Amino acid sequence: MPLRFAALAASIALLGAMSLPLRAQEPQGVRLLVTLSPDSVAGGARLPIVRSENLLSDGRWLSALRSGLPVRLHYRVEVWRSRGAWFDLFLRQAEWDVLVRHEPLLDQYTLLTFTAGGTQERRYATLDALSAALAFSYQVNVRPPNPGIYYYGAVLEISTLSDSDLDELERFLEGDLGDVATGGGSIGDALGRGATRFLLRLAGLPSLRLEGRTQRFRVR
Repeated sequence: MPLRFAALAASIALLGAMSLPLRAQEPQGVRLLVTLSPDSVAGGARLPIVRSENLLSDGRWLSALRSGLPVRLHYRVEVWRSRGAWFDLFLRQAEWDVLVRHEPLLDQYTLLTFTAGGTQERRYATLDALSAALAFSYQVNVRPPNPGIYYYGAVLEISTLSDSDLDELERFLEGDLGDVATGGGSIGDALGRGATRFLLRLAGLPSLRLEGRTQRFRVR
């Protein structure tokens, strides 16, 4: 077994072994909070404010980071129009992603925020600093287009890996594998990639989906 593949397999095995007892020890669960901005904008519309809490208090995510796996937070905010006896009407949404990973050589944490406006990278030396950054409140510039009664719904999906995250993880831990796609890589690299995906699926890596909504408000 190639050395880089063995190291990744060991990390996944460690995470799988630790995940069950840690679930029983969680002091407080991860929370998604979505509220309305205190100041109204034109016509009485109010903007949504979204934040998450206690991510690192959940041992699953802390174990993932310490095992060398990135943690991905996908946020989505939706604008809904309340229509009384009718089904509420979905109008528009805004999405962004946060990717957290541990840099073992530097013993620090990298937080990448991906929005429509670009990517922002920050680094933190301690878990306390990272935890405070993860609890940052996002005021989202999405609002109803017309008069009516509205509310915002929010969804937070937390996972250790998506397909794109796996690509980033492999580049981060094992070196860039782009040569495989262009014919410059070895068959062993390609097989190692497939085996890595298989191991990650078998490991039962954690995932979590949270939802929330605001109070209704009127736009004149």
